[in-house]
This record gives sequence, C-alpha cells and structure tokens, in this order.
Amino acid sequence: MKTDEVKLTRQHQITIPKRVCEALQLRGGDRLEVIIVSGHKLFLKPKKLIDADDAAYRLGKEILEAEGQIKRGEVVPWSAVKRQHGL
Repeated sequence: MKTDEVKLTRQHQITIPKRVCEALQLRGGDRLEVIIVSGHKLFLKPKKLIDADDAAYRLGKEILEAEGQIKRGEVVPWSAVKRQHGL
C-alpha cells in the first residue's frame, strides 16, 4: 500500500493527490464522507449522489414511504399476511 502526504491549509482544506483521484475516479465537485476512527485516524469515503430522475432514487423513495406506512399501521407487512395464512 502506497501512502501520500497532504497538507491542511489555514482554511482547513486539503488537496487530494492526482494519483489518488485517478485511482478512485474522483472529480472536482465529488463529495467525500469523513470518518474519524479511534479519535486519531481519518478516513475519506467517496459518496455518490443519485439524481432525482434516476429509477433507483424513485424506488428508494417509494420504499421509505412504504416503511413509513407500515410504522403508522396504515398497511400490513407481508410477513404478517404470510403468518396469518400459515404460509
């Protein structure tokens, strides 16, 4: 594993080396999740955003809505239907 060193600027910014960006296919404007481990280690994890037009986004939104309906008792979960009918 090759390591690189970066410098934290006075504005609390770092520059990710080009080699790392190319290896992870990162581009300007991409978002990174900052994870602190054991209080002294830092990990940067690329985050990918989904467009609202994307089918995966719409499906995820529908799943979240269905879960909300289940929690509010507006629908019966499939597991309860199967249990009720001995399936």
